[in-house]
Amino acid sequence: MPELPEVETIVRGLEPIVRGRRIESVWWSRRPLHLLRPIDLRGLRAVLVGRTIAGVRRRGKYIILESDRPRDEGVVIHLGMTGRLRVQPAAGARAPHTHVVFGLAGGDELRFVDARRFGWVEPGRPLARVAALADLGPDALAGFDATTLAAALTGVRAPIKAFLLDQRRIAGLGNIYVSEALFRAGIHPATPADRVRRRAAELLEAVGAVLAGGIARRGTTLRDYVDADGQRGDNAAALQVYGRASKPCPSCGTAIRRRVDAGRATFFCPRCQPPRR
Repeated sequence: MPELPEVETIVRGLEPIVRGRRIESVWWSRRPLHLLRPIDLRGLRAVLVGRTIAGVRRRGKYIILESDRPRDEGVVIHLGMTGRLRVQPAAGARAPHTHVVFGLAGGDELRFVDARRFGWVEPGRPLARVAALADLGPDALAGFDATTLAAALTGVRAPIKAFLLDQRRIAGLGNIYVSEALFRAGIHPATPADRVRRRAAELLEAVGAVLAGGIARRGTTLRDYVDADGQRGDNAAALQVYGRASKPCPSCGTAIRRRVDAGRATFFCPRCQPPRR
């Protein structure tokens, strides 16, 4: 699933292409997406058709297309596991699994393609009332400082990895970058979150570093992710522990271990990230 760096990369690629362009139409494939829910086509048309895209921004793992309407209206897009969002000529053939298309003035289309249909596209009238956005915690890239993080960690018995993955606590982090940040900070993923509160500054620095690196390298492509130009990200080669089970730790040479927590693979170095309970 695309995480913050992948979504941020797509937003930065789309923004200069679509900002200021008028939406002339909205098309839907009539196939349901996330949780088999139908798309609110009437709602999408109401907030966009005849309007101009005022901007493209990110909130956590969500992409937001802002309308020029004065009432905080627009569209919220989640890429799910295989979602892609690209601007392409309207005259060109649409790729298989194209499910939502925004027709742009000038002969282009902004196309949402999702092979597994775990993504989602929803109108916001206003955006502040979209439940998915309202439930998000502070943004992982710029939503809090070390003092705030330490306070949030205090009294939390859940493992630190589960804490970081909880979008209600911190928005934007996923399995890849949490594994990388915990390695960089030298924190075992099963450590109770409360035990990490005194190292909040180190953890925050590690989170910021791995996110910044992921953005600089245009995201991590392991299988499906491509940016707004259809190009694969370059960050996979920079991963220190994620996906490297049994390979030597880049810091100490110990074999990287893989474990499964709550159905998700966790990668860590047993020497550089000793358990603490």
